[in-house]
Amino acid sequence: MYVGVASNASLPTVFPWAQRALLPLQAVPVVRDAEGWWSHPDYLNEPEFVDRETIPEAEYLAYCQARGITTTWTSLEGDDEAKSEHYQESGCADCSFWIPEPPSGEGWFMLAIQDTEDYGPICVWGRPIQANGSIPDNLAASA
Repeated sequence: MYVGVASNASLPTVFPWAQRALLPLQAVPVVRDAEGWWSHPDYLNEPEFVDRETIPEAEYLAYCQARGITTTWTSLEGDDEAKSEHYQESGCADCSFWIPEPPSGEGWFMLAIQDTEDYGPICVWGRPIQANGSIPDNLAASA
């Protein structure tokens, strides 16, 4: 899956989900499963995203814009290299020991903790953007 900053370009209507009104994503309580994985109940939950392993960048950015967020991610490896090595060597898909550190700046909330082939466990973070793609004034000072 591509994770990036939503552009302020007009939202393409070629995506089936773009025909529906999508509400902005907001923080919700994070309750991880026994192995430490979690996904925001409204993040990429539209029927068009079910069972897709990848999402083209343009579609992901349009989705983020439609949901009123910008995104980034952190990784277990970036947060704690020793724990990452232990995770890799154990062969066990349990990352419940990892407490992801949010990116710098205010307003970030968790969207997902998931495993990736290239980076191992990652945490996807989101924070609000305005309709024009800019960060709201109350968060801009810390960007």
